[in-house]
Amino acid sequence: MQDLIIVKQLPQIEEHLKELSIDVDTKVEYAKSLICTDENIKTIKQVRADLNKEFKGVEQQRKLVKEQILAPYMKFEDVYKQYISDKYKSADSDLKTKIDLTENEFKAKKEQEIKDYFEEYKIANNIDFITYGQARINVTLSASMKSLKEQAKQFIDKITDDLKLIETQEHKAEILVEYKQTLNVAQAITTVTNRFKAIEEEKKKEWQKKNDMNIFKREVLGKVLLNSIPIF
Repeated sequence: MQDLIIVKQLPQIEEHLKELSIDVDTKVEYAKSLICTDENIKTIKQVRADLNKEFKGVEQQRKLVKEQILAPYMKFEDVYKQYISDKYKSADSDLKTKIDLTENEFKAKKEQEIKDYFEEYKIANNIDFITYGQARINVTLSASMKSLKEQAKQFIDKITDDLKLIETQEHKAEILVEYKQTLNVAQAITTVTNRFKAIEEEKKKEWQKKNDMNIFKREVLGKVLLNSIPIF
C-alpha cells in the first residue's frame, strides 16, 4: 500500500547542544569539586544559584522549541481529523450500530426459543415453582442451541431428582417448603432435620421440667401428710 500521507518539509532546528554540553560539563565539574566550609558557603550558594538560573533559561528555550515543533503538527492533526479520521470513525460507528442491532435481535430470538423449551420441559416434569432465570443459562451468539437446551434440561432434571429424594424424607412437606426457597436439597434437608431435632429437644426439656415439678410436689405433699398424722 502506497503512503497516503507525505511529509513535504521537516522543521529545521539548530540547537548547538554539543557545544553547549562542553560548557555545561566544565561548570558542573567545577561546582561538584567545591568543598563547602563555613568560610565559602556563601560562594557555593551563589554558584548553585547561577547554575539553576542558567538551567531555567535553557528550559524556557526548550519549551519554546517544543511549542514551535508541535504547532504545525497540531494544525495537521486537526486537518487529518476533519478530512480522514472522523469519516472512518463515523462509518465504524454506523456499522457497529447495525451489527449490534442484528445480533441482539438474533440473540433475543435464540433466548426465546430456549425459554419456550424450558417451560415445556418444566411442565412435562410437573414442576411449577421454578423460573427460567433461576437456571442462569448464558445465551451467547456462539453457543449452539443444542448445548443451551441441554443446560435447561440438566437444570430441570436435577430439580426432578431432588424432588424424588425429598419424597423419601420423614419431614418431606417441610423440606419441600425450604427447598423451594434455595433449590439446595442438602441444605433444605439439613435445615429441617436440625429444626425438628431442636423442637424435640425443647419438648424433652419441657417434659423433664414438668416431671421434676410433679416429683417435687409429691415429695412436698408427702412431707405435709406425714407431719399432719397425729402421734398417739
